[in-house]
Amino acid sequence: MGRTQPVQHPAHDLTREKLLAAAADTFASAGFEQATVRDIAQRAGVNVASINYHFGDKLGLYTELIRSTLLKPESPVFMLSSDTETPEVALRRFVVGMFQRMYGVGRSAWYAKVMAHELVRPTPALKVVVQHFIKPNALKLSRIVGQLIGRPADDRLTRLCVHSVIAQTVHHVHARPVIHLLWPEIEVTPENLEAIANHVVDFSLAAFRKIRCRNKPTSHKHESRISS
Repeated sequence: MGRTQPVQHPAHDLTREKLLAAAADTFASAGFEQATVRDIAQRAGVNVASINYHFGDKLGLYTELIRSTLLKPESPVFMLSSDTETPEVALRRFVVGMFQRMYGVGRSAWYAKVMAHELVRPTPALKVVVQHFIKPNALKLSRIVGQLIGRPADDRLTRLCVHSVIAQTVHHVHARPVIHLLWPEIEVTPENLEAIANHVVDFSLAAFRKIRCRNKPTSHKHESRISS
């Protein structure tokens, strides 16, 4: 006889989904530390014991919320470029995608807010973010940048350049209140998001060309090695 299939309980799944939806809104507005299981349960319309039953505790709920979001087919991992794209096109696609996801384009606004809280005050769930989100993207961007500067993806200079690209995009998020007061015309909005992303790419490409040229062996150096 075959193994008995587990019985599906629609009410069980519905409660779980209600808690995840309520947790998304609560963690986005309050952050992990300030959010309470009582607030989440009240928002979900269930009792507090349901959180312990489904997720163990608040951290379990928070970690599952992030994990399940990152593992969805539409997760914010920018594996969008194809092998036929030039590294310049791949970089542009990557940076535009990064801006879109940081500003919640194509996904609920809660995600960007939760990630902002997580990066400022990390929780143990950061390991999940690194494993399923940051690391795959860092490897992808390292391969692109390595091609552009003529270095291996795991080269120290390549990694420094990768951080320079990321720093430009992240700055627009963390400094948004200051940019709004200082230069509101360059604050990222849905209308000018792509233009600012393209500026970051153009700026980076100019630097990468300079770096590649600086590190390229000259014919004079080649002749010197032969003569010696």
